[in-house]
Formats: sequence, C-alpha cells, structure tokens
Amino acid sequence: MTVASTKLSPSANKKGQDVKIDIFHLNQIPDAMEKMGWTVAPQLMRHWFSITPAYKFTQDTKIKLITGDAMEIPEKLVNDTIVKMAWARPYIKDKLQERMKTWNSAAGIERLVKRLKSAGYSPNLCVALGMSDSARVLDATAQVNTIKVGGLLDTIDDWYGAIGNASLNFAVSGYSGTHQNRPAFFVDRVGVYLKDTYDFVDDNKRASEPLGVWSKNRVLTKAESTMYLASYGSGLFGMLARDWSGFVPMFNSDFRDWQDKHNTGGDFIVFSDVLWLSPLPNQRVIYL
Repeated sequence: MTVASTKLSPSANKKGQDVKIDIFHLNQIPDAMEKMGWTVAPQLMRHWFSITPAYKFTQDTKIKLITGDAMEIPEKLVNDTIVKMAWARPYIKDKLQERMKTWNSAAGIERLVKRLKSAGYSPNLCVALGMSDSARVLDATAQVNTIKVGGLLDTIDDWYGAIGNASLNFAVSGYSGTHQNRPAFFVDRVGVYLKDTYDFVDDNKRASEPLGVWSKNRVLTKAESTMYLASYGSGLFGMLARDWSGFVPMFNSDFRDWQDKHNTGGDFIVFSDVLWLSPLPNQRVIYL
C-alpha cells in the first residue's frame, strides 16, 4: 500500500515538471503508532512483519489454534513476551472485576473438576494445579473460566490497535484435598491472562475488514474516518486530497497482499504474562 501525490505539467511545458511522490509503506504504520504514543500495538505489528516466510491463518486454522491445547501450538506461531497485564489492566478493569467475582460459577467448578481429573485426581487425593507462571501452561492445565474483552466500538487507542477484542482467562493455583469431610479444592491464587490471535483473516468474503485510515503520523479518529470513508465511497477524491492529504484506508487485504509480494509477515497467537490475584473469601475453598 502506497500513497502518491503528483502535479501534472501544462501541455505547453515540453520539459515537464518534477513529480513529487510521498510513498507510505504498510510497514510504516508502527512508526505512526509510536508517534501517537502507543507502545504495545507497534511491537505486535513489527513482530508480525518480522516473521518469515509469510504465514497466513485461515478461519479454520485460527479456531483450531485458539481453542486447542496451548502447549501444542508451534513455538513459531506464539508470542508471549510483548503483552503485559500491567499495561492491559486499565483497559479491562471492569471486565476483570466482573469475572473475578464469578469465575467459580457452576460451569467454572465443572471445568475445574475436569482439569483435576486430567491431572490424575481422585477423591481424597492431593493434586496440585496452576504451579506455573506461564500463561500457555496455565491455559492447557488450569484455566477454568473466561470472559470476552474489547470490541469494535472501543476508542481507537493502543489497546484497540494491539488487541481489539480477546479472551481474558482465569486459572487457579492450589491443591485438592478434603474440607469438612467433603472433597474440595483449596485456591491459593487466581491467575489472569489474555489470549488472542494477531491475524488478518477476513471472515466476510464480500469485503475486507477495514483497519483504519492512516498517514505517516497518525490514524483518523472514528468520527474523522466516517467523513473520510463517505468521501472515499462517493469517489470525491479531490475533497480527500484537500482535506485528508496523506491519509489512506487500510484493510486486512493490504496485509495479505504484502505477504504475497514480500513473503514476510506471519499471523500468530498472543499470550500475555500472568496477573496473580488473591481469591475472594468465598472462593478459597471450592467443594468438588
């Protein structure tokens, strides 16, 4: 994807006039993100550009990887070093508080029992879960609940550019035993982490998903984008050149075209680090 601006010479000018071209390469978007003060989104995009050879998720591949055993995902398709919960927490604090109160729902306890059985549990047997600080390990062995965070209506900011929407997952750390003559699980800590895909898969086969209107310096706000795209869709290119010089709309298809042309750029699965929280008083002992 490039942006080019030209000024034609009068027909009487046989020498012609120099043509100035301002080229905006797709891989300059992380630079624009940084100019806006974003920190995580540019890191994730640069990681995508760094992957070679190019690798594309399909919708089926994406679903299989995000719902399957996290420990079976090939290492080259995972990044678990960029996204930190300390960065994410202010963006998701409401959802975090909401699910923290209810992760031990009936469905959560049912999943906890399945995790214990997978670890060799039987009544009165002491089995430990969640003894790792790796989100991937916890996801495969101790995750018991989840909630969706983020959405298309969110403000365009570092979170929107980096994550958009993802799964906020809850895992338990503790051990099984007996409490008041009943099988129970004793919760020491609750681990919270993000799990997401960083990809450019188009679910809608008719039109590619828009990813904002970008220049070398910034992305348009949603209000500005609405005005831009209205002119763009109406073919009012003179107005675009006057009011929005240097801006160009980006779509998933632009990243796919980049992969085809350069054989670089790879979709991947994102895991954050783990935020450890103390269980609420009523969550310290879970009867099985």
